[in-house]
Amino acid sequence: MKLRYAVHAYSWTDSWSNKSLHIIDHVKDLGFDLIEIPLMELEKVDPKACRERLQSADLDVCCSVVLSDRTDITSADSSVGKAGVRFLKGCVDASQRMGAKVLSGVIYSALGFFPAEPPSDKHWERSASALREVARYAKDLGLVIGLEPVNRYETFLVNTCEQALRLRKMIGENNVGIHLDAYHMNIEEDEFYGPTVKAGPYLCHYHLSESHRGIPGKGVVDWDGIYRGLADAKYSGVVGLESFVQASGAMNGATRVWRKMAPDSDTLVTEGLRYLKGVEAKYFG
Repeated sequence: MKLRYAVHAYSWTDSWSNKSLHIIDHVKDLGFDLIEIPLMELEKVDPKACRERLQSADLDVCCSVVLSDRTDITSADSSVGKAGVRFLKGCVDASQRMGAKVLSGVIYSALGFFPAEPPSDKHWERSASALREVARYAKDLGLVIGLEPVNRYETFLVNTCEQALRLRKMIGENNVGIHLDAYHMNIEEDEFYGPTVKAGPYLCHYHLSESHRGIPGKGVVDWDGIYRGLADAKYSGVVGLESFVQASGAMNGATRVWRKMAPDSDTLVTEGLRYLKGVEAKYFG
């Protein structure tokens, strides 16, 4: 049993396009198994060019995305909800065309939208209904869609593993997975081991992000708890670094990284990868 390591393209760019294709080769050279390509600016993404470069580099890919106020599937405005479904289906298409098996992220509500009151049953139902349609569409293309719980400062709907499992059950499709993220778990969960084991049967990705989004091992995340949980859950899928030296542009709408977390991105991800593989060796042999 062995984990496969991805790294987010946002470690080197804040906007993915054909100008970013060289990052694929760089990620391969750094020893990763996959690159995580963001689809937030879907109109800039060229799936054919990505697939060709990925095949040339012998590198696999996963994709991620977040919804905006224009594509919020929890919206009471049905036209916004329908736009969200169209957008997510477009992301599924792009992911499949570049060779990805998983599309995950904040796909259940708009990032940064906060209603005046706690989420109602209507928010949950609208999200589940829209994602059921997207999941069925993705199933026909052989894709898993993953729900990523994020912290209370980024979404009002799914902050914890338990809430992600609730939404998955409401959607009712077996190609819906759970995408955990240690950075968000450090804020929202009581501990790391339990949620990791509980999500285990449905895990499709796991962001191994430190408590300050810098180099793993230099913050307060309980990496032993995470890897012990992954081992006990018999997980052998994709995990990945989503870490940033200093975010800029569109990225800072979510990441809020205002200070340098490492000398440069290569130092951050290579030191992080080395540390994480060291912890993995303790629990996976």
